[in-house]
Amino acid sequence: MKRLSRTAMFLAIVCLVPASSDAKDRKFRFLAIGDLPYDAAQVILLDQLVKQSQKEPFEFLMHVGDIQGGGIPCTDAAATSIRDLFRKYPKPVVYTPGDNEWTDCVVNGDDPIERLANLRKLFFADKKTLRLDKLGVVRQSRHEKYAKYVENYRFTKSGVLFVVAHVVGSNNNYKPNDPKSMKEFTERNAANLAFLKESYAEAARADVRGVALVIHANPDFEMGAGEGFKDFLASLRGFLSGYSRPVVCIHGDSHYYRIDKPFKDANGKTFLGFTRIEVFGSPNVAGLIINVDPDDPQIFSTRPYYLKIKPELKIKPELKIKPETK
Repeated sequence: MKRLSRTAMFLAIVCLVPASSDAKDRKFRFLAIGDLPYDAAQVILLDQLVKQSQKEPFEFLMHVGDIQGGGIPCTDAAATSIRDLFRKYPKPVVYTPGDNEWTDCVVNGDDPIERLANLRKLFFADKKTLRLDKLGVVRQSRHEKYAKYVENYRFTKSGVLFVVAHVVGSNNNYKPNDPKSMKEFTERNAANLAFLKESYAEAARADVRGVALVIHANPDFEMGAGEGFKDFLASLRGFLSGYSRPVVCIHGDSHYYRIDKPFKDANGKTFLGFTRIEVFGSPNVAGLIINVDPDDPQIFSTRPYYLKIKPELKIKPELKIKPETK
């Protein structure tokens, strides 16, 4: 009988042994940022941070909203500049809108509803902008009833479910004295609740190892005082009451880097399996490395990510960072 060569025997053994780097088991990392940039100086620094991150093994970039400062005009030029930054990034960009780019635009006489429609068109109409299809996203807009909510989507990576929902600061656009805003809030809130319910059911059906919920707002996990967030918090509380695996909520809005467990059930008991991860935000141009390890019982771990500024880099005096405006 003819003997196999050593090479042939090795290849035969490899083919028989299951791959240990199965896509469902592979750990990965991504970079999370938000509430940036707020002024001209931060535009420069953010561009450098994003370029720096391209050299690192991040699977995608995440921006949790607020792509401009508050209290300034909401121009197409400002939004387009960030759109172009995302478009140039060589990997997918997970983005959810913040309040500064639409709900708060009313302070300068702009129409928030028009601004929101523009954001949906600018960031989500062309799939080449965020390249979310590379993540295999499932969009809420696939349902005719929710066709306009292109910003709500989810995807699974290494057995972990990411759910991106449009929940924004400034009380989620809940403005009782503004009928137009209340109509927008009521409709989007209903869409969000439907999408969350569907996503939570998918987490249970697919038996995922963990869930990452991505929103812009700080919904006040501690007190839940804002009317605009009560339904969202009730939905999340219901899910956590019956789900035992790790869940994180990645958000921005209050510009306070923290990782904590602020959420309690109806009886005042802390949800130990739930963790809030809030990104830095202006005036700090920095990000968070979020590691996802399916073999780690906690799944998620983080550490800060800073810009490595070269000594010769100088910012022009006229571009000094202004005091933060939320």
